[in-house]
Amino acid sequence: MPVADHRAARARQRVGKPGRRPLAVSLLCAAAVGVTTPLAAQVLNMPHLQVTGLEGEPDELAAWTLSEAGRHIGAREQAEKVLKKRPQSFVAHFVLGKAQHYGEANFPRALFHYDQALSLYEARFGVEPDTDGPWRWHAKLLRRLAAVHGSLEHHEVRLGYIARFNERYQPHLIAERAWPLMKLERYDEARLAASMGMHSGRPGQRTLSLNALCAIEFEAGNDGQSYEACKLALDDARAQGRPVSAVDLTNFAEASRSLFKLDEAEAVVLEATKARVAWYGNPWMELSELYTRQARFTEALAALRRVPEYRLQRPPHVRDADRNELWRAVASFLLTISRPLQARAITGPALLMPDRRGHNSRDPSQDRVVVALLDRRARMMAAEMRMERAAVEPWHAYPGALLDATWHRLSAWHSGRLAERLLDDDSRLVGSFRLGTSKSAIMPPWLVGELVEVLGTGVVDEAVRRASGRDERPSARPYYASVRAESAAHAGRWDAALSIAASALQQLGPGEVLLRARVQAIAAEAARRTGQMEDALSYLDAAFQSDPGVFRRLSLEVPVVIEVRGESGEMVAEMLADSPRLDVSQAGLRLRVEAARTGGTACLSGPYGIVIGCGRASAKADEDAQQVARNIVRAFHADVFAPRVPLTNADINSLDGANLVGKEALERALEF
Repeated sequence: MPVADHRAARARQRVGKPGRRPLAVSLLCAAAVGVTTPLAAQVLNMPHLQVTGLEGEPDELAAWTLSEAGRHIGAREQAEKVLKKRPQSFVAHFVLGKAQHYGEANFPRALFHYDQALSLYEARFGVEPDTDGPWRWHAKLLRRLAAVHGSLEHHEVRLGYIARFNERYQPHLIAERAWPLMKLERYDEARLAASMGMHSGRPGQRTLSLNALCAIEFEAGNDGQSYEACKLALDDARAQGRPVSAVDLTNFAEASRSLFKLDEAEAVVLEATKARVAWYGNPWMELSELYTRQARFTEALAALRRVPEYRLQRPPHVRDADRNELWRAVASFLLTISRPLQARAITGPALLMPDRRGHNSRDPSQDRVVVALLDRRARMMAAEMRMERAAVEPWHAYPGALLDATWHRLSAWHSGRLAERLLDDDSRLVGSFRLGTSKSAIMPPWLVGELVEVLGTGVVDEAVRRASGRDERPSARPYYASVRAESAAHAGRWDAALSIAASALQQLGPGEVLLRARVQAIAAEAARRTGQMEDALSYLDAAFQSDPGVFRRLSLEVPVVIEVRGESGEMVAEMLADSPRLDVSQAGLRLRVEAARTGGTACLSGPYGIVIGCGRASAKADEDAQQVARNIVRAFHADVFAPRVPLTNADINSLDGANLVGKEALERALEF
């Protein structure tokens, strides 16, 4: 209702009173034009229903009925008919705005129609509507304009429309102010708005306030307070007997990850998968990223397969709000299972089409930095694997392979430069190393070391020094140490790299499998360079057991001693010696080759005799000994340097949900 009667009195002096048409009339009109929604049928059975303040012409109200029923195509068509007859219909523009906003997710077009509707309304009824007139349209328009400006990340403008609403109508929008204030980094004002919402005595305001406080403290860099605020939101819902929101659960999981409580984060996200579908956030996607981080690749794939189904259950206007997040999760997974070409096919479009982040608390540049690093590594990895294939190709194919690899590396350089440009800001640069915090919420711990090659050791060392100096989380120390170890190795300070890596491995939790494997690989290289082969072999074996793809991602050679048996064994050994993955030396892991014209094996063993992996091939009818040798080497690379995950190209193509047709799409096709 309007806030003050004296405003309404002034408005009555300026405008006439239009005739009322109650909502029941709109439903009768809807029935007349062929609308038979369940909502219409229900209300037609209640002819006494009167809704003041929403008066309009019959055809306008018919369009509004369709819109309120979620039949956006039918509503849009009806509203367009109204505008052909009466171009000044603010109701028709309002309906078209809602159709574009909630049906098509075309926020700029929705804003155009909302603006038109407000201008037409206020030109007719004034900015302070009469209580006897259709004032509810005005109130609804102000709220919809605030919402669409929020989606477009126009946070100051959103606050302006909220203020306009609060000047005229009740109940006031209180907690709704907290989010745009937070996005503008006005944290004290955001906290005040949330506090006022909590003490308003309205359950909905309390829920919004608790959710906002969780995000506010996270964005303000208060990790401990954020954890407590997110937990309070969950505890409050349970205490009040309300269903726990998937948004609150995933927020608390993120707060848990910021303190490196990975087991708790997993339990909370699993609970979120069973909660009611949320507009923002996708627990299956978060679960897949957590499982990838822990090298639980089969479980990560199973979680990714559930993501599209979850997204299809959300309303159209929020369905693509996290499109790039999904692409990032899929690309990360593909990269870690040695599918760089498929990962690159995803990261390319993701760099060109960033998500809108109006309903997400983090800096949108984070997304682009992570995607750029994934894209760079995918291209570098594609170059490595191209040269692996070259090891078994005829000599005359080598120049072509080298050209392909060079092209991949050049395009990787461009992606690295993009990441460097995005980090040309001290706050963002330093924050990128504070894993789990608002400045680096989505940076996978196993990927942050890429910044050493991209930015150089001097920049990274200084950024890590400044980041760690302000980080009060004791659990964060080994994460900084892992980056320092990689930086030392990149600078050729092998003794320091080995010492720092060993210290980091002692402190890193067992759940950080991919990061541990990366540090183990660096420690192995450092130990080898300093002549400590026993330690090097132990670190190599540990890295292979956790994440065999890490050697490709780091472009590292594995020292091996080749033992040859069989008439074709030397041929296989020569091909293996040309592989960029292997360094044949006097000391290293044992690589036993047994090959004949009928087939053979190449098996890599750890320092304790346990087989790491084998390449096997049997001769087909038309294959000679050389072809058999090539097949053995190809199988060796596939088995030893990548995790075993059952994934076909059809599976990869289905992970983004592009091959799904949801129920909602079918319903749209059948709308009037």
